[in-house]
Amino acid sequence: MALKEVMAALASKTADELTYTDVSDAYIYYLRIDFDPVGIKYCFDETEIPQYKINAKAKARLTYCQYLAMARGGHKALFMEPGQLLCENAEPVFGFRDLDKEKDTQRHMKYLRDEELAWKATLEKAKLPKGRCKGIYVAPLALYDAAGLDPDIVFFMPYPYQAYHILNDYMGAMGKSSLLFNHTPNSAVCSGSVWAYNHNTANLTTMCAGSKTSGKTDMAMLNLFIPGQQIKPTAAQLIKRVAETGGPSVLGKGGEPWPGLDVCKGCPLFKYEAV
Repeated sequence: MALKEVMAALASKTADELTYTDVSDAYIYYLRIDFDPVGIKYCFDETEIPQYKINAKAKARLTYCQYLAMARGGHKALFMEPGQLLCENAEPVFGFRDLDKEKDTQRHMKYLRDEELAWKATLEKAKLPKGRCKGIYVAPLALYDAAGLDPDIVFFMPYPYQAYHILNDYMGAMGKSSLLFNHTPNSAVCSGSVWAYNHNTANLTTMCAGSKTSGKTDMAMLNLFIPGQQIKPTAAQLIKRVAETGGPSVLGKGGEPWPGLDVCKGCPLFKYEAV
């Protein structure tokens, strides 16, 4: 289907009518995101596991960041059991183990250089209840349609300019005029996603040491999390805005093609009329 036809089809749908494939297409076509949006689902009921449509299985233990990297960049749908997680900092975030004061404090000393503060940082990270989470399903968002599932969190790895547009549309859809985020010395992706889940709001984090290396976060990219039940209204806001203004960019008067006419306001050199 031609791009113009795809866009027309999306514009004809309400938020409730959008599929997860539609949502993914909207961000790929309009905001030119480099990686697929990834749906994250925390499994609290083992009877749900057979519903998860997987197309790959890790042959060795991996970090949470690596699972997400495979989903966003490799189109892999995977289920991570607690025993398959290769990250000590993520284990207590997902409730896979209790905190160990001595060891967890030492893991944070390289960041904060103060034992009391390092221990406090581990205590204050967002966490799932101990023992409740039976595993985590991660897959490109579009694959959730075939599975008949709804993600708990949708994860983007955008550039700042893309994140800016995603969050503006999120605020428009959710009726919020500003947003607050949660930064921790590490656990940017694991705690960052759980914080968004626990607080039912968008979250934005920089890379951390683990997401830079294991998660392959490019130095210019960010980690962005949108609660699953809020992603369709957010995408619908993007689609509506494009339909009403003519384009996805909010530069200048808005409505420009992506990324928009990048000129100084009032520049006398950029005066033109359509012919």
